[in-house]
Amino acid sequence: VFFKQKIARNVIAGGALGLLGLALLFWPELSGHTATPQTLLGLGLALIGTMCFSAGNMLSSLQQKAGLKPLTTNAWGMLYGAGMLAVYCAFNGIPFDMEWNTRYIGSLLYLVIPGSVIGFTAYLTLVGRMGPERAAYCTVLFPLVALNVSAFVEGYQWTAPALAGLVLVMLGNVLVFRKPKPMPMTAKLA
Repeated sequence: VFFKQKIARNVIAGGALGLLGLALLFWPELSGHTATPQTLLGLGLALIGTMCFSAGNMLSSLQQKAGLKPLTTNAWGMLYGAGMLAVYCAFNGIPFDMEWNTRYIGSLLYLVIPGSVIGFTAYLTLVGRMGPERAAYCTVLFPLVALNVSAFVEGYQWTAPALAGLVLVMLGNVLVFRKPKPMPMTAKLA
């Protein structure tokens, strides 16, 4: 809406299938909850986070079209974010404590280097190459990866609705990533 770009029908259809698939995947967890104020707050925060994520995709796409590189914009964004967090902590009296042990520093380095610098730069490069809507749809696969890890590590049990959800997510992927059919010459003239 803000960038006046039309979303392709296959992306809308694939997104709807993906959303339905995710709902089926997580139906047991969703059906067991009542709508408490905390649940509604969580859903609202998730929606705001999704909107921020989408805005970031669109802004990254615009910046890349203007010739800016994802690694550079990522570095500046992280610098601004760290600066804002430092100011927030200083104003709220939150100390800058650090645990000087291997486990803490190792996990911090993992989150910073592969988890943030490499991960975000790779994703933003994908946004520039595929477009923000297709790159964002890749994130629908994240819960599938998490559930597979959970199946091996924590004993997650796949159910019939979860498997149906998996199929819908994959069908959504096919719709989103398929190449559009070329339009006949008569349709182009009309």
